[in-house]
Amino acid sequence: MTGTQTNFSVTVLHLRFLLQAETVVHLGPQAGAQIRGALGAALKEFACTSPGTNPRELAEHSQHCPMCRLMHLETQQGVRGMNPARPFAVRPPLSVHPEQDRLFDRGDTFELGISLFGDAYDQVGYVAKAVHRMGQIGIGYGRGRFTVRDAQAVNLLDKTTQALMQKPGVLSRPTLVQTASDTRKMMKKLDANRLRLRFLTPTTLTSNGQTQTHPDLPLLIGRLLERCQSLEAYYTPAPQPASQWRERHLDLIERAKQIRSLVNTRWVKVESGSRRTTERSAMGGFVGEMSLTGDLSPFLEWMVWGTILHVGKNVVKGNGWYEILT
Repeated sequence: MTGTQTNFSVTVLHLRFLLQAETVVHLGPQAGAQIRGALGAALKEFACTSPGTNPRELAEHSQHCPMCRLMHLETQQGVRGMNPARPFAVRPPLSVHPEQDRLFDRGDTFELGISLFGDAYDQVGYVAKAVHRMGQIGIGYGRGRFTVRDAQAVNLLDKTTQALMQKPGVLSRPTLVQTASDTRKMMKKLDANRLRLRFLTPTTLTSNGQTQTHPDLPLLIGRLLERCQSLEAYYTPAPQPASQWRERHLDLIERAKQIRSLVNTRWVKVESGSRRTTERSAMGGFVGEMSLTGDLSPFLEWMVWGTILHVGKNVVKGNGWYEILT
């Protein structure tokens, strides 16, 4: 059965890098945060047009600077009064238990995924160069170094790939991207009355400023819609009117209350730290499974988009990554 289709679309480019450890690479449970920090440090070396920009000038600067548009976009009036969603997501190496460290000895290979959303596609050259540079400066505890052995564009829905590697730090131009047509194809494969989700990395959803320790469908759909709206508003050429998103949000939240859910998740406590400020911040969330039963056709599109775009807080640090089990 197919679900209800809308005219939402954002282009997604997913890059998958095969990395080989040159020294011991030791990543903690906050692996995504460590990777995001290393990516930002590498980009800052060559992709910021005006390092040291006055914070009061950041909004204008971040509209045009390759690094800052990707990592630090600021606006005077955000959608729903919130900061813009960042146009990328990190997919760190997974471990059997999210609380565990990831340890790679010299010679071991591991994978890193980075998704670019909307017009952030234009930054693919900078990102490729930054991943190469990350391997030189090191990541994680002890600054473990690695070499990029391969790079591919990947369609996260049908699993097709495109080889991109030309030489270290240089990729051929990707042509394999994901769009709404891929989402529609996936929707046709799903059971519109029964669905099971698996949250692979800690997922943090908030309601009225309070972090929720377990998922429920109205909350999940609400946060998915907010993320999709923000990405469309800032990184696509023809966003839908805010009023249309508002009506959609109210309608789907009410419909979601009629769906039966069975939740088998647990909370994972994770913290990330900053070398610059030495401060630590919480980035924990729930992992596990959620089963849904009822008329799911109005939600299928957004559920599929969520498997690509992630959901909730700290997406740029690898959080909010889930899959649909079929």
